[in-house]
Amino acid sequence: MRHILTCLFLSIALITPIAGAQQTNTSTQSNAASAQTGDSEQILFGDENQPGRSIHLEIVALINNGVALNDAVSQTIAKVTREEDTLISGTARLIVGLNKGISVNFMRNMVNSNKLSDTTKGSIETFPGDAANVVQLAVTLYPNFAQEVIDSAITTGEIEPNDALLAAIAAGADPTSVSSATAAGGDVAVAGTPAGTGVGAGGAGGGDTTASTN
Repeated sequence: MRHILTCLFLSIALITPIAGAQQTNTSTQSNAASAQTGDSEQILFGDENQPGRSIHLEIVALINNGVALNDAVSQTIAKVTREEDTLISGTARLIVGLNKGISVNFMRNMVNSNKLSDTTKGSIETFPGDAANVVQLAVTLYPNFAQEVIDSAITTGEIEPNDALLAAIAAGADPTSVSSATAAGGDVAVAGTPAGTGVGAGGAGGGDTTASTN
């Protein structure tokens, strides 16, 4: 009997450290995975309050699952513009859906560069006639960075400073916190937003008010 008890005691003594080591290893792996996920989210432009960042994360998740970039962007834009989808607000969903071609181009640029300034300029250079709509989209997706959008848009030479400012304000930018002075080199008077200017009108840029079928 004493021999049996001794064997049991030794078995328990050997099993306990192994179980503890396995638990520690599992915990370490879990913490490492969490840290990796956190790092991945941290390096994306913006913060959790920016609709564009939420879309960016969705695209990256698809790419990590083996979906090609262009397909990942197109699928995500199609998803977030559905009425029942809640990833972004209704207003942002409407702006993104008004011209899906511009939205797809913008988010593809964003995934490639992860820089709002380069993304804004790249989309305006691709759609120079829709520069105001690009500004409106960019400010809608990254509202806390409206001034960066305005400055970047003006440097392309495809939109007048006052038009860029009005497009940003139409997208919800605070008129007291943005201006066209930085990029234009001087203060630019901001006229009152014309009646009817707003979603789809591209600020004062005269954009098409109809939704794109792209």
